[in-house]
Amino acid sequence: MSVQPIDPPMSRPLPGRSAPPTPRRPRHWLRWGVAALVLAGAAGVAVLVLSGDGGKAPPAPPAPTGNSSGLTVTTAPVQSMVMTRRLMVTGSLAAWDELPIGTSTSGLAIVQVLVDEGDKVKAGQVLARFDDSVLRADLMQKEAALKEAEALSAEAKANVRRAEELSKSNAVSARELDSRRATAATAAARVGVAQANREQALARLQQTEIKAPADGTVSLRNARLGAVMSAGGTELFRLIRDDRIELAADVPELDLVGLTPGQKVLLSVNGSAGAPHEGKVRLVAPTVDPKTRMGTVKIDVAASPDLRPGMFVTGMVQLGSMTAPTVPENALVYKDARPLVFVLGDGNTAEMRPVETGARENGQIALLKGVTPGETVVVAGAGYLKDGDTVTVADRMPDVPVAPLPAQN
Repeated sequence: MSVQPIDPPMSRPLPGRSAPPTPRRPRHWLRWGVAALVLAGAAGVAVLVLSGDGGKAPPAPPAPTGNSSGLTVTTAPVQSMVMTRRLMVTGSLAAWDELPIGTSTSGLAIVQVLVDEGDKVKAGQVLARFDDSVLRADLMQKEAALKEAEALSAEAKANVRRAEELSKSNAVSARELDSRRATAATAAARVGVAQANREQALARLQQTEIKAPADGTVSLRNARLGAVMSAGGTELFRLIRDDRIELAADVPELDLVGLTPGQKVLLSVNGSAGAPHEGKVRLVAPTVDPKTRMGTVKIDVAASPDLRPGMFVTGMVQLGSMTAPTVPENALVYKDARPLVFVLGDGNTAEMRPVETGARENGQIALLKGVTPGETVVVAGAGYLKDGDTVTVADRMPDVPVAPLPAQN
């Protein structure tokens, strides 16, 4: 006969209620952790008892002495070299003299346009013509009036000659002679008026042909067939005189001192891989803008089909040569927008020195102040140094493999 276990009264759930939660047993890791702490404490006590040194702590490592960075760098000597002084200028090309061409006639329609933009023309070449039918008729009228006046003048002069002959025999009175002389003078004056009117009509007729005032290239054409232009109104054409173009560049006032007319300039168009174009300084502005502190330099540019007005170009003006201490450009470090270098001293100590830069050529830069020939400057690694750091000099920087970045989930 088996005996069934009987639960205590408090553990039985009441009707309609859920059983109370069973308490959790402690985990095994907690037991092992407590045991490990007890064993560690016992081992520490045993070590102190056996050493007999009480609670003294182990001596601290010695502090580093000096300001040694241990950075590996490369160096280069400061050398005295002859450098070509150059000044870079930028600006847009413009026509040396762009001529606006208009008309002096009014109320006439254009019947011919003989050139277009980009055409090269010669001085005196006809560019456009106006309707001249009315002006030709007016010229014919003025020529007929001139002939009439000349005929009347000739008759008056003949009457004066006859009267002078008759006056010798007293056949013509002095009063009549004076009258004929006045008539002849009036007729001669009318001839002059008729000639002036004819010249005016001829000039107006000639103005119906628009001609080029000089050799050059047409840069703008506003003339259109059938358009009726007014005198002094919209320009019909614009002409680049003699195809001459120039660069008008703004230069800081400090650089204007070294510029003189005749200096050679090498020009290059941005993005162009061809040979540079040549130019010469033509004019240096006699004044400086007091607001911008800039002056204008005008540079004549040799004619070339690759250069057109409006292009943005960069020019390099050769200002002569100079002898100065030079260092590699990579040796320069900028701090607070000021250039400086690190000069290697005794004990491989890097000394920071501010410098004043000059011309640049073939990766070298002239230093006008701060260093002397024969000194040594830090090149690779100079950007990581501070004044007084001790460095390790190497022939070249070691190749340090760069591990790839871990993949990001």
